[in-house]
Amino acid sequence: MNAMTRRHRALALALLLGACGDSGSGTTSSAGTEDAGGIDSLGVTSSISTSGSDTDSGTTAGGPVMCESESDCDITEICNEGVCMFDGNWCGGAAVDMQTNTAPNVMLVLDKSGSMVNDNNNWDDDADDANDDGFKDSDPMTPATPKVTRWRSLHEVVELIGTQYDGNLNLGAQLFPSVDAVPALGPDACLVNSPPEVPVAPTNASSVLAGIPGASDTSLAGGTPAERGVASAVDHLLGLPDPMTGEDKPQSLIIFITDGSANCSTNANNDDQLLEYDANLVPTITDALAQGIATYVIGVDIENAPDNQGINPFEVLNDAAVAGGRPKDDPTEKFYNTVNKIELQEALQGIIGGVLPCIIQVPGDQPDMTTLRIEVGGDSYPDPLPDGADCATETGWRYTDGSETFIELCGAACNAYQQSGEMSFNYDCPPLG
Repeated sequence: MNAMTRRHRALALALLLGACGDSGSGTTSSAGTEDAGGIDSLGVTSSISTSGSDTDSGTTAGGPVMCESESDCDITEICNEGVCMFDGNWCGGAAVDMQTNTAPNVMLVLDKSGSMVNDNNNWDDDADDANDDGFKDSDPMTPATPKVTRWRSLHEVVELIGTQYDGNLNLGAQLFPSVDAVPALGPDACLVNSPPEVPVAPTNASSVLAGIPGASDTSLAGGTPAERGVASAVDHLLGLPDPMTGEDKPQSLIIFITDGSANCSTNANNDDQLLEYDANLVPTITDALAQGIATYVIGVDIENAPDNQGINPFEVLNDAAVAGGRPKDDPTEKFYNTVNKIELQEALQGIIGGVLPCIIQVPGDQPDMTTLRIEVGGDSYPDPLPDGADCATETGWRYTDGSETFIELCGAACNAYQQSGEMSFNYDCPPLG
């Protein structure tokens, strides 16, 4: 891109201007560097870097340079009342909010059943006691950290990934059952809110955390109306417009997290049977995929054995993962089965990172006289990849087309962005000879 010939159109945002370059003719100067930054709608930092020196007026050894037009002055100067004066705006940058229609819509469908806080189901949150003898595996003389509820671990992981990827996706949350469910047989154990507790929206992590029970809440109760939770989430995702165009939707997906078999069967004949196994979960996930909504399945300490309903939840969740179109590449375990918070965190981060698009909209017009440099994963990429570069095998970035509206991160740069959710656009002033 030839930034030297690109003119700065008006931007509906704050413009941060900084002097840069050295005209080589000023008699007085003060060197400095100025940085400004802003966070875009995807959580990407747009950092503006300008550097150089300021001069009060264009001069030569013999005094001021007279002019009739700017063409008579140095590139860093303007013609002001017949005298070349330093133009403090000749090279600057803008901290801009980036808009994109590539952020995926992600609905967390979370198991809030009573078993998630049952003391009998507490687990080794930090994996320091694999042999379950009450002492740390690394130091048999030191007591292991106390086990915690599965809900505490799930809440803490949702908070972590929400914070990490808040600006990179449109997030929402659906509970099953709702907070109004009660610990008793019958329909009141199987209540599900529709629409979901937290509708999908950009930068929505704080709303998600406010809309679900707290990490230390042990009052969670009710059955496992998983099918109803998924169905409500699907209806919501299908009704979402594109945040930019109002037409075509961005990628939509569900991350379904549960600690057991679905019950609250919609086929039950009476109230007492409402907590029987619900065979409709897998068909509902199958129908969602047919409508363009994929489902990732995460299990919370799922045993590969029949439960008290005579159902093997491991087999059911394997089937659900395949039906959702996003199974693990594993011959026996198709869903993400986790046995502690560490594995739960790894599963969620891996899923979300893997769906983050590496095609990102450039934040507005590039400021005059600057060059674009991309930073991601601690590495700096000052120039786009050459024409014809293979993004699958080379590392860096490139424009997706001649309009230079979007960039695509390639190779290790894409991987680093998906892992961290962070990158920066840096507009650098060119050096002056």
